[in-house]
Amino acid sequence: MENSENAILSSDEVESLLESFHESQGIAAQPDIIEEADSKVKYYDFKRPNTISREKKRMLYKVFETTAYQISREISNFLRGTAKVSLNSIDELSFEIFKNTCPELMFINTVRLKPLKGFGCIAMDMGLCLSIVEKAFGGEGKTQNEIRKLTDTETSIVGNIVKIILEKIGTSWKPYDEMEWTISDTAMEPRYLNIASEADVVLLVSFTFNIESSFGEMKFCVPVSSVDHTLDHFFGSKQSNSAELDNESSESLQKLSGGIKLSVAGVLDETDFTVNDIVNLKAGDVLRLDSKITNNLKVVVEGKNKFYGKLGLYGSKKAIQIIGISGDEDV
Repeated sequence: MENSENAILSSDEVESLLESFHESQGIAAQPDIIEEADSKVKYYDFKRPNTISREKKRMLYKVFETTAYQISREISNFLRGTAKVSLNSIDELSFEIFKNTCPELMFINTVRLKPLKGFGCIAMDMGLCLSIVEKAFGGEGKTQNEIRKLTDTETSIVGNIVKIILEKIGTSWKPYDEMEWTISDTAMEPRYLNIASEADVVLLVSFTFNIESSFGEMKFCVPVSSVDHTLDHFFGSKQSNSAELDNESSESLQKLSGGIKLSVAGVLDETDFTVNDIVNLKAGDVLRLDSKITNNLKVVVEGKNKFYGKLGLYGSKKAIQIIGISGDEDV
């Protein structure tokens, strides 16, 4: 009986226990790193890093709000209907998180950021794309329940919309830098998107589309490292030394693409034949080319002429010696 009485806490002891519990909870709720004015230690969120100052972000909001208005007007004219585009948010996050938050199917256009270094992308909800296609063909453009990949014809239609969007983004940035951004590739699965390394910080601008009977989201994603120096122009700052920027960009690009495999072929010459000539070919026939065996070969990388070279031997194997660079457009 004495043991049971001693086991019961008095009211003062219960209040003391509750106070100590609340105090311990308050201590645990404090952040691991406290940022002080005179301290060198600062709080850093790896999921949402803040590398762009508040002043630059305010300017970005103004720029992209103007962009949204211009896109609305142009798409309305293109679709012959009412289209409203509004700026939703501007965030900074790692490229890995951006990819992981994308749905399995999206209409993604890789953007070449000339004259800046690197690539960005414009990604649109697949349901929004299908509604745009229906509206372009004279339908109501209702929200689509079935999400699927676009056909070639549908890709061409939505591609025209993306070109309008890209043009208007470039126009908004023109007062700060002359942009010649172009679409370099199109995909529908975010897992194949590779514009930056997973740890790189990207600037993510989200727009909301309202097209009469449907709505969706469009995202403009670009590495912060690619536009960081352009953002300095918002306040009239001078751009850093171009040679240093080229070296930094080259090192970053080399790390990103160093392990990618490319198909390389040496082409002696090309000629035209009719289908009948090809059908009638048999063993022993000779195809006459316009060039000589001593002429330079075209060195083709991924289907595009990049270099010129001479045919030769390296040990016991055939080889091509590069003697010049082609004037064709870069791959």
